[in-house]
Amino acid sequence: MAPGPDLALMTRLVLDGPQRAAAAAAFGMIAAGAAQALLGALGLAAFLAARPELFTAFRWTGAAALLVWACLALRTALRPAPHRGPGPMPATRDDAARAEPSGSRSPMGRAFSQGLLCTGSNPKVGMFLMAFLPQFVPPGVDPATGVVVLAACYLSMGLIWLLIWMRLVHRLARRMHSARVVRLTHALTAAVFGTFAVRLALGG
Repeated sequence: MAPGPDLALMTRLVLDGPQRAAAAAAFGMIAAGAAQALLGALGLAAFLAARPELFTAFRWTGAAALLVWACLALRTALRPAPHRGPGPMPATRDDAARAEPSGSRSPMGRAFSQGLLCTGSNPKVGMFLMAFLPQFVPPGVDPATGVVVLAACYLSMGLIWLLIWMRLVHRLARRMHSARVVRLTHALTAAVFGTFAVRLALGG
């Protein structure tokens, strides 16, 4: 729940598109976390720990994805704000999404994939769950069952937090109409992506 790539991606999606896309990304992140927990329980986490070259390749894949998102957010931050002349206020992104024809491609599938990649490409997520959760399995409870239940609780709390963050960013964005503030937010998002890309690549 600490600030990191997941929250940075959620912030960028809320600022750039409808809330439904950000919600889809949140579900993608939780799906990736669940998959990593399952694979960790099946021994993949221990396998990666025993094979440093595979673990390094996994880390570099995640770092590359974060770096791409950092460049996209930075490009948006540096893009000049379009001049808005007199006339009616443009429709919001949520209004535009509702006005799209039914045959057009929904952004939610792409957002879900981005969330899946953001969390799924970081091998430390599964390793953290496998190292952290077993400590809290009560005595007398089957370890596998206990870890599954705890993982479900942990991921459910994570989903709730992501959705709360989505609503907070959306409410703040509606009250901050300054293009300068929006560009600053994108710049900060780019900095978060870039920082975690470097940390993940260096194994920090």
